[in-house]
Amino acid sequence: MSEKEEFEIETLIAKFITDECNQAEIKQLEKWRSQSEENEKYVADALEIFQRAKFAVDEKFDSKEAWKKVSARIETKPKGGTAFIGFWKVAAGLILIAALSYLFYQQIGSKAEFNYTSETEVQIHTLPDQTTLALNRDSESKVTYNKRKNTGVIELIGEALISIPEDKKVNWQVKVEELIIEDIGTEFNVKAYPQSSKVEVSVISGEVRIYKLGQEAINIQAGERAIYNKTTSEFQIDLADRNVTAYQSKVFTFQGQTLETIVSQLSEVYQVPIFLEGDIANCTLTVNFEDEKLEDIVSIISETLGLGIIQTEEGITLSGEGCY
Repeated sequence: MSEKEEFEIETLIAKFITDECNQAEIKQLEKWRSQSEENEKYVADALEIFQRAKFAVDEKFDSKEAWKKVSARIETKPKGGTAFIGFWKVAAGLILIAALSYLFYQQIGSKAEFNYTSETEVQIHTLPDQTTLALNRDSESKVTYNKRKNTGVIELIGEALISIPEDKKVNWQVKVEELIIEDIGTEFNVKAYPQSSKVEVSVISGEVRIYKLGQEAINIQAGERAIYNKTTSEFQIDLADRNVTAYQSKVFTFQGQTLETIVSQLSEVYQVPIFLEGDIANCTLTVNFEDEKLEDIVSIISETLGLGIIQTEEGITLSGEGCY
Protein backbone atom coordinates (compact mmCIF):
# COMPACT_ATOMS: atom_id res chain seq x y z
CA MET A 1 0.00 0.00 0.00
CA SER A 2 1.42 3.40 -1.00
CA GLU A 3 1.67 6.36 1.39
CA LYS A 4 -1.13 8.05 -0.51
CA GLU A 5 -3.42 5.03 -0.14
CA GLU A 6 -2.57 4.75 3.57
CA PHE A 7 -3.47 8.41 4.13
CA GLU A 8 -6.72 8.00 2.19
CA ILE A 9 -7.74 5.00 4.31
CA GLU A 10 -6.87 6.79 7.54
CA THR A 11 -8.82 9.86 6.43
CA LEU A 12 -11.77 7.66 5.49
CA ILE A 13 -11.75 5.96 8.90
CA ALA A 14 -11.51 9.33 10.66
CA LYS A 15 -14.53 10.59 8.70
CA PHE A 16 -16.42 7.37 9.41
CA ILE A 17 -15.81 7.59 13.16
CA THR A 18 -16.94 11.23 13.27
CA ASP A 19 -20.05 10.54 11.13
CA GLU A 20 -18.76 12.59 8.20
CA CYS A 21 -18.83 9.81 5.54
CA ASN A 22 -21.28 9.84 2.64
CA GLN A 23 -22.77 6.59 1.29
CA ALA A 24 -20.10 6.14 -1.37
CA GLU A 25 -17.33 6.51 1.22
CA ILE A 26 -19.06 4.08 3.58
CA LYS A 27 -19.21 1.46 0.80
CA GLN A 28 -15.54 2.09 0.00
CA LEU A 29 -14.57 1.54 3.64
CA GLU A 30 -16.75 -1.56 3.95
CA LYS A 31 -15.01 -3.04 0.91
CA TRP A 32 -11.60 -2.37 2.47
CA ARG A 33 -12.69 -3.87 5.80
CA SER A 34 -13.92 -7.06 4.11
CA GLN A 35 -10.56 -7.69 2.43
CA SER A 36 -8.94 -9.13 5.56
CA GLU A 37 -9.39 -9.73 9.28
CA GLU A 38 -6.48 -7.36 9.86
CA ASN A 39 -8.30 -4.49 8.13
CA GLU A 40 -11.42 -5.15 10.19
CA LYS A 41 -9.40 -5.15 13.40
CA TYR A 42 -7.67 -1.92 12.39
CA VAL A 43 -11.03 -0.15 12.11
CA ALA A 44 -12.17 -1.68 15.40
CA ASP A 45 -8.99 -0.45 17.13
CA ALA A 46 -9.53 3.03 15.67
CA LEU A 47 -13.09 3.08 17.01
CA GLU A 48 -11.79 2.06 20.43
CA ILE A 49 -9.18 4.83 20.38
CA PHE A 50 -11.87 7.38 19.51
CA GLN A 51 -14.27 6.13 22.20
CA ARG A 52 -11.56 6.21 24.87
CA ALA A 53 -10.53 9.71 23.87
CA LYS A 54 -14.16 10.83 23.88
CA PHE A 55 -14.72 9.26 27.29
CA ALA A 56 -11.62 10.94 28.69
CA VAL A 57 -12.83 14.34 27.49
CA ASP A 58 -16.29 13.77 28.95
CA GLU A 59 -14.76 12.74 32.28
CA LYS A 60 -12.37 15.66 32.69
CA PHE A 61 -14.13 18.54 30.92
CA ASP A 62 -17.63 19.82 31.70
CA SER A 63 -18.42 21.77 28.52
CA LYS A 64 -21.70 23.28 29.85
CA GLU A 65 -20.10 24.62 33.01
CA ALA A 66 -17.18 26.00 31.02
CA TRP A 67 -19.54 27.71 28.60
CA LYS A 68 -21.39 29.41 31.44
CA LYS A 69 -18.16 30.88 32.74
CA VAL A 70 -16.91 31.99 29.35
CA SER A 71 -20.24 33.32 28.00
CA ALA A 72 -20.62 35.64 30.96
CA ARG A 73 -17.50 37.48 29.84
CA ILE A 74 -18.39 37.62 26.15
CA GLU A 75 -20.22 40.78 25.06
CA THR A 76 -19.87 40.42 21.33
CA LYS A 77 -19.34 37.52 18.97
CA PRO A 78 -15.82 37.66 17.57
CA LYS A 79 -15.42 37.91 13.85
CA GLY A 80 -14.47 34.74 12.08
CA GLY A 81 -16.16 32.59 14.72
CA THR A 82 -17.29 30.03 12.15
CA ALA A 83 -13.81 29.75 10.72
CA PHE A 84 -12.45 29.30 14.25
CA ILE A 85 -14.81 26.38 14.89
CA GLY A 86 -13.91 24.94 11.48
CA PHE A 87 -10.25 25.17 12.36
CA TRP A 88 -10.70 23.08 15.49
CA LYS A 89 -12.80 20.55 13.59
CA VAL A 90 -9.99 20.14 11.05
CA ALA A 91 -7.40 20.02 13.83
CA ALA A 92 -9.34 17.29 15.63
CA GLY A 93 -9.50 15.30 12.41
CA LEU A 94 -5.76 15.66 11.88
CA ILE A 95 -5.06 14.53 15.44
CA LEU A 96 -7.23 11.47 14.90
CA ILE A 97 -5.45 10.71 11.61
CA ALA A 98 -2.10 11.02 13.41
CA ALA A 99 -3.28 8.56 16.06
CA LEU A 100 -4.45 6.15 13.37
CA SER A 101 -1.14 6.51 11.54
CA TYR A 102 0.72 5.64 14.72
CA LEU A 103 -1.48 2.58 15.19
CA PHE A 104 -1.03 1.58 11.55
CA TYR A 105 2.77 1.86 11.57
CA GLN A 106 2.98 0.16 14.95
CA GLN A 107 1.19 -2.85 13.48
CA ILE A 108 3.28 -2.83 10.30
CA GLY A 109 6.52 -2.36 12.21
CA SER A 110 5.88 -5.35 14.45
CA LYS A 111 5.54 -7.71 11.50
CA ALA A 112 8.21 -9.82 9.88
CA GLU A 113 7.88 -11.80 6.67
CA PHE A 114 10.06 -14.70 5.49
CA ASN A 115 9.98 -16.53 2.16
CA TYR A 116 11.60 -19.94 1.76
CA THR A 117 11.97 -22.12 -1.33
CA SER A 118 13.45 -25.61 -1.31
CA GLU A 119 14.24 -27.24 -4.65
CA THR A 120 16.66 -30.17 -4.42
CA GLU A 121 17.66 -30.16 -0.75
CA VAL A 122 15.75 -30.31 2.54
CA GLN A 123 16.01 -26.93 4.30
CA ILE A 124 15.69 -26.27 8.03
CA HIS A 125 14.75 -22.76 9.17
CA THR A 126 14.43 -21.39 12.70
CA LEU A 127 11.70 -18.79 13.19
CA PRO A 128 11.91 -15.89 15.71
CA ASP A 129 10.18 -17.86 18.51
CA GLN A 130 12.52 -20.84 17.93
CA THR A 131 9.88 -22.80 16.01
CA THR A 132 11.66 -24.85 13.36
CA LEU A 133 10.42 -25.36 9.84
CA ALA A 134 11.94 -28.31 7.94
CA LEU A 135 11.03 -27.81 4.31
CA ASN A 136 11.11 -30.90 2.10
CA ARG A 137 12.28 -30.82 -1.52
CA ASP A 138 10.14 -29.05 -4.11
CA SER A 139 8.40 -27.03 -1.41
CA GLU A 140 7.96 -23.37 -0.57
CA SER A 141 6.63 -21.38 2.34
CA LYS A 142 5.74 -17.81 3.21
CA VAL A 143 5.88 -17.03 6.93
CA THR A 144 4.27 -13.93 8.45
CA TYR A 145 5.16 -13.27 12.10
CA ASN A 146 3.63 -10.56 14.32
CA LYS A 147 5.71 -10.04 17.43
CA ARG A 148 3.27 -7.61 19.05
CA LYS A 149 0.29 -9.95 18.70
CA ASN A 150 2.27 -13.17 19.24
CA THR A 151 0.72 -14.69 16.12
CA GLY A 152 2.11 -16.24 12.98
CA VAL A 153 0.92 -17.72 9.70
CA ILE A 154 2.80 -20.32 7.66
CA GLU A 155 1.55 -20.59 4.07
CA LEU A 156 2.78 -23.87 2.63
CA ILE A 157 3.08 -25.46 -0.79
CA GLY A 158 4.65 -28.90 -0.59
CA GLU A 159 5.77 -30.61 2.61
CA ALA A 160 7.16 -29.40 5.92
CA LEU A 161 7.75 -30.56 9.47
CA ILE A 162 6.77 -27.85 11.96
CA SER A 163 8.25 -28.14 15.47
CA ILE A 164 6.90 -25.67 18.03
CA PRO A 165 8.70 -25.19 21.41
CA GLU A 166 7.06 -26.57 24.54
CA ASP A 167 6.86 -23.09 26.06
CA LYS A 168 4.75 -22.03 23.05
CA LYS A 169 4.89 -18.23 22.82
CA VAL A 170 3.25 -17.77 19.43
CA ASN A 171 -0.13 -18.95 18.13
CA TRP A 172 0.72 -20.43 14.73
CA GLN A 173 -1.61 -21.16 11.84
CA VAL A 174 -0.64 -23.20 8.80
CA LYS A 175 -2.54 -22.42 5.60
CA VAL A 176 -2.60 -25.05 2.87
CA GLU A 177 -4.84 -24.19 -0.08
CA GLU A 178 -8.35 -24.13 1.48
CA LEU A 179 -7.33 -25.70 4.80
CA ILE A 180 -6.28 -24.03 8.06
CA ILE A 181 -4.25 -25.99 10.62
CA GLU A 182 -3.88 -24.67 14.16
CA ASP A 183 -1.36 -26.10 16.61
CA ILE A 184 -2.14 -26.91 20.21
CA GLY A 185 1.49 -27.10 21.40
CA THR A 186 2.88 -29.70 19.07
CA GLU A 187 5.08 -31.08 16.31
CA PHE A 188 3.36 -32.03 13.09
CA ASN A 189 4.05 -32.76 9.44
CA VAL A 190 2.04 -31.34 6.55
CA LYS A 191 2.20 -32.85 3.06
CA ALA A 192 0.34 -30.81 0.46
CA TYR A 193 1.81 -30.89 -3.03
CA PRO A 194 -0.37 -29.11 -5.63
CA GLN A 195 -0.38 -32.08 -8.01
CA SER A 196 -1.73 -34.41 -5.30
CA SER A 197 -5.47 -34.91 -4.76
CA LYS A 198 -5.04 -34.99 -0.98
CA VAL A 199 -3.49 -33.16 1.95
CA GLU A 200 -1.93 -35.19 4.76
CA VAL A 201 -1.39 -33.91 8.30
CA SER A 202 0.51 -36.22 10.67
CA VAL A 203 0.92 -35.35 14.35
CA ILE A 204 4.22 -36.37 15.94
CA SER A 205 3.45 -34.92 19.38
CA GLY A 206 0.67 -32.83 20.90
CA GLU A 207 -2.50 -32.06 18.99
CA VAL A 208 -3.71 -30.00 16.03
CA ARG A 209 -7.03 -28.62 14.85
CA ILE A 210 -7.84 -28.70 11.13
CA TYR A 211 -10.71 -27.03 9.35
CA LYS A 212 -11.93 -25.54 6.13
CA LEU A 213 -13.66 -22.16 6.38
CA GLY A 214 -17.38 -22.73 6.83
CA GLN A 215 -16.94 -26.33 8.00
CA GLU A 216 -16.61 -27.96 11.40
CA ALA A 217 -13.05 -28.51 12.66
CA ILE A 218 -11.50 -31.85 13.53
CA ASN A 219 -8.79 -32.53 16.10
CA ILE A 220 -6.04 -35.13 15.69
CA GLN A 221 -3.52 -36.20 18.29
CA ALA A 222 -0.02 -37.68 18.43
CA GLY A 223 0.31 -40.80 16.29
CA GLU A 224 -2.67 -39.90 14.09
CA ARG A 225 -2.90 -38.73 10.49
CA ALA A 226 -5.70 -36.80 8.82
CA ILE A 227 -6.09 -37.19 5.05
CA TYR A 228 -8.14 -34.48 3.36
CA ASN A 229 -9.66 -35.33 -0.01
CA LYS A 230 -9.61 -32.16 -2.15
CA THR A 231 -12.35 -33.50 -4.45
CA THR A 232 -14.90 -34.51 -1.82
CA SER A 233 -13.79 -32.07 0.95
CA GLU A 234 -13.86 -34.98 3.39
CA PHE A 235 -11.43 -36.05 6.11
CA GLN A 236 -10.20 -39.55 6.90
CA ILE A 237 -8.29 -40.26 10.12
CA ASP A 238 -5.89 -43.19 10.54
CA LEU A 239 -2.50 -43.98 12.07
CA ALA A 240 0.43 -41.79 11.09
CA ASP A 241 3.29 -43.32 9.11
CA ARG A 242 6.22 -43.90 11.49
CA ASN A 243 8.62 -42.60 8.85
CA VAL A 244 6.75 -39.50 7.79
CA THR A 245 9.57 -37.21 8.95
CA ALA A 246 12.43 -39.36 7.62
CA TYR A 247 13.16 -36.83 4.86
CA GLN A 248 14.36 -34.51 7.62
CA SER A 249 15.74 -36.92 10.23
CA LYS A 250 16.97 -39.88 8.12
CA VAL A 251 15.48 -42.10 10.84
CA PHE A 252 13.47 -45.14 9.67
CA THR A 253 11.47 -47.67 11.64
CA PHE A 254 10.23 -50.67 9.66
CA GLN A 255 8.10 -53.26 11.45
CA GLY A 256 7.01 -56.14 9.25
CA GLN A 257 6.71 -53.89 6.22
CA THR A 258 7.08 -55.15 2.65
CA LEU A 259 10.28 -54.63 0.72
CA GLU A 260 8.30 -52.73 -1.91
CA THR A 261 7.17 -50.19 0.71
CA ILE A 262 10.64 -49.95 2.25
CA VAL A 263 12.52 -49.25 -1.00
CA SER A 264 9.84 -46.74 -2.03
CA GLN A 265 10.43 -44.68 1.12
CA LEU A 266 14.21 -44.99 0.86
CA SER A 267 14.14 -43.86 -2.79
CA GLU A 268 12.03 -40.83 -1.93
CA VAL A 269 14.24 -39.70 0.95
CA TYR A 270 17.64 -40.37 -0.64
CA GLN A 271 16.53 -39.40 -4.15
CA VAL A 272 18.04 -42.59 -5.66
CA PRO A 273 15.87 -45.08 -7.62
CA ILE A 274 15.81 -48.60 -6.13
CA PHE A 275 14.50 -51.41 -8.35
CA LEU A 276 13.38 -54.92 -7.43
CA GLU A 277 13.93 -57.98 -9.61
CA GLY A 278 12.39 -61.37 -8.91
CA ASP A 279 9.63 -62.41 -6.54
CA ILE A 280 10.79 -60.26 -3.62
CA ALA A 281 8.40 -57.28 -3.48
CA ASN A 282 6.32 -58.86 -0.69
CA CYS A 283 9.26 -59.91 1.48
CA THR A 284 8.84 -58.37 4.92
CA LEU A 285 11.45 -56.82 7.19
CA THR A 286 11.68 -55.48 10.74
CA VAL A 287 14.64 -53.14 11.16
CA ASN A 288 15.63 -49.63 12.27
CA PHE A 289 18.01 -47.22 10.55
CA GLU A 290 19.26 -43.97 12.05
CA ASP A 291 20.96 -41.41 9.82
CA GLU A 292 22.91 -44.01 7.83
CA LYS A 293 24.22 -43.92 4.28
CA LEU A 294 21.96 -45.44 1.64
CA GLU A 295 24.68 -47.90 0.57
CA ASP A 296 24.93 -49.24 4.14
CA ILE A 297 21.14 -49.56 4.42
CA VAL A 298 20.88 -51.46 1.14
CA SER A 299 23.75 -53.74 2.20
CA ILE A 300 21.97 -54.62 5.47
CA ILE A 301 18.72 -55.36 3.61
CA SER A 302 20.59 -57.52 1.12
CA GLU A 303 22.34 -59.56 3.82
CA THR A 304 19.16 -59.94 5.88
CA LEU A 305 17.00 -61.18 2.99
CA GLY A 306 19.70 -62.91 0.95
CA LEU A 307 19.45 -60.65 -2.07
CA GLY A 308 21.89 -59.55 -4.75
CA ILE A 309 22.87 -55.93 -5.34
CA ILE A 310 23.59 -54.28 -8.68
CA GLN A 311 24.47 -50.58 -8.70
CA THR A 312 24.46 -48.60 -11.95
CA GLU A 313 24.09 -44.97 -13.03
CA GLU A 314 20.32 -45.50 -13.20
CA GLY A 315 20.09 -46.57 -9.55
CA ILE A 316 20.29 -49.64 -7.31
CA THR A 317 18.74 -53.03 -8.11
CA LEU A 318 17.97 -55.68 -5.48
CA SER A 319 17.40 -59.15 -6.97
CA GLY A 320 16.48 -62.62 -5.82
CA GLU A 321 14.18 -65.57 -6.35
CA GLY A 322 12.51 -65.08 -2.99
CA CYS A 323 13.29 -64.34 0.64
CA TYR A 324 14.28 -66.39 3.64
